[in-house]
Amino acid sequence: MQALSILSGIFHVVLLYGSVALILLLLFRIAVPPDRFRFGTASIPYRIGRLTDFLVSPVHAVMPPGTHPAVPAILAIFAVILIGYFAAGVFDDVVIRGVGGFAISLTSGRPIAAVGFLLYGAVSLYVILLVIRILFSWIRIGYHGAGRFTRFLFEITEPALAIFRSILPPLGGFDLSPILLFFLLQLVKRGIWSIFIAG
Repeated sequence: MQALSILSGIFHVVLLYGSVALILLLLFRIAVPPDRFRFGTASIPYRIGRLTDFLVSPVHAVMPPGTHPAVPAILAIFAVILIGYFAAGVFDDVVIRGVGGFAISLTSGRPIAAVGFLLYGAVSLYVILLVIRILFSWIRIGYHGAGRFTRFLFEITEPALAIFRSILPPLGGFDLSPILLFFLLQLVKRGIWSIFIAG
């Protein structure tokens, strides 16, 4: 259990510093927009612009024409904060509650709780894969021409998403099926906790 706590601490530190670094780069991008004609392609503002395009470009693509260039970068900052907060919680669900709870329940002679923690961790892991899939679609990484992990990600999340997509088709180009699936998985996790662990 101590090893899991150390791993969780390392993850939180990396997530914190990674999020802070991204936010600082985005703030620099807002203060000094990456203009290749003004600064040149070898300049720091242009390179920071290219470095942060994976966050800003998807937001810019859905903005109405004439939107100020700083608005997508500001929204990207909020996205980094939300994703960081969410990632920390889901990681703790998988590692601390799922794996740690399974190990403690198994060694303390609570097999039903151990199964519950195992299921809880598995659903939490699926939530992580779903969120990565959403992020990949956000930055336009598709199935074809992608690596093995990306193809695995699409193959494991697409069957569930297809069911929800048939219930609620995309509205105005926005696919709401991941949101529906995400909320259903949260209810499943609560059910597992109530039936197997807390009960």
